[in-house]
Amino acid sequence: MGNIDYSILDFDERKRVEKAINNKSNFYGYIPEKGFEFIMKNYQILAKLGVLEESWITAYIHSSNFSLWGLNMIKSVFDVCSKNRLQDLYPIPSGHEFSGGLRYTLFRGCAGPNHEMGMSWCDSLDKAIWYATQHARYNDLNNFAVYVTTVSKDEIYCTIKRNENEFILLPEKTWKIDIPMCEFTLDRKR
Repeated sequence: MGNIDYSILDFDERKRVEKAINNKSNFYGYIPEKGFEFIMKNYQILAKLGVLEESWITAYIHSSNFSLWGLNMIKSVFDVCSKNRLQDLYPIPSGHEFSGGLRYTLFRGCAGPNHEMGMSWCDSLDKAIWYATQHARYNDLNNFAVYVTTVSKDEIYCTIKRNENEFILLPEKTWKIDIPMCEFTLDRKR
């Protein structure tokens, strides 16, 4: 097993992170400004040590822009995570009753010139519309859209519960839903 690259951490940060790793606990809080980069440099080793999943989800939740790393790299980190460990920490709720709880219809709201599918999806059309609208307003964008996918439970890495269920996956097939532009407003009743 290779050595962990601590080069971006100062002495005190390194000591705290080493202790957390040795205790198999979440180390992200000790290095919030550097945690994402630290994980990206070391994710394969951290996975082998059994300390990746909780710190990775914390880093993922607190990051707003993955463009520096790219979607394939982000997916690579999820791929080396233990899916069982991810789902123990962040369980997947039941899916559609007609599929025995094993199928899910998920949505993703987008705005701007390019729509990347990303790995965060929700199970609410209304919430996807809100996300597209909020992203557009915050970044002064247009070109709103909502995409949908239907996936099986085994395609989902985990579900983060924040204001809704945030399903983490990278679906193979998606399609755009025709939503009237008048729906893309933050002050509409929800």
